[in-house]
Amino acid sequence: MLSGMLDSVRGCLKEEIRMDIISNNMANSTVFGFKKKRISFKDLLENSMSSNPGQNVSSDPSLVTIKTDFQQGDVRMTGNPLDFAINGKGFFKVMTPDGIRYTRKGNFELDAEGYLVTQNGHRVMGNGGPIHISGSHVHVNGQGVILVDNEESGKIDVVDFENYDNLVLEGQCLIKNHSGSPEQNPPPETKIQPEYVELSNVNVAEEMIQMIHSLRAFESYQKAIQVLDGIDNKVINDVGKLR
Repeated sequence: MLSGMLDSVRGCLKEEIRMDIISNNMANSTVFGFKKKRISFKDLLENSMSSNPGQNVSSDPSLVTIKTDFQQGDVRMTGNPLDFAINGKGFFKVMTPDGIRYTRKGNFELDAEGYLVTQNGHRVMGNGGPIHISGSHVHVNGQGVILVDNEESGKIDVVDFENYDNLVLEGQCLIKNHSGSPEQNPPPETKIQPEYVELSNVNVAEEMIQMIHSLRAFESYQKAIQVLDGIDNKVINDVGKLR
């Protein structure tokens, strides 16, 4: 009885976490380059069953984990020569006060010193360091080469990673390489689209469906708790009486 009560409580907590994630996804559905998160249970469940066949894995709270979905979002044309979208795998590199970070949010601008920066003022990195632009006409080709007034002025550094599991999503659509996995060149098919931005990969209709499922699951766990509590009360008040 106690085990069933604990499992139901854990289920409620899991659905509460899932609801928080869904709410955060929907709140950022219009943010350029935002990557949605998902609560993951099945993968860890299968791993635990294979490594501990006799373990009651349903009672292990560590089976709940949160993962970032790095699937590419749709792109939208803006006409701004300083907007860039990565078509394919890869990330822009930016320099922040906390070190190098990565992002898919490519709506850049120029700061007062002529450096290409994010909307939060972080400098965008090129192959030779921060990108400086001095000129009026800016064009970037599919390989990231920057042409200013028809003269090459640098190249946007786009990098990729073999394993995305070590990438941690931070605020401002910045991504940290948590384990220090080595950078690598993106696949040959990866291209930069100038005058485009990548939209969030959040599907609002899908998130609303997930929210309904989560709410129904939470209510089911609540009912299970009420039923088990009623059984406990009956056992204590009726069966346990001395006759």
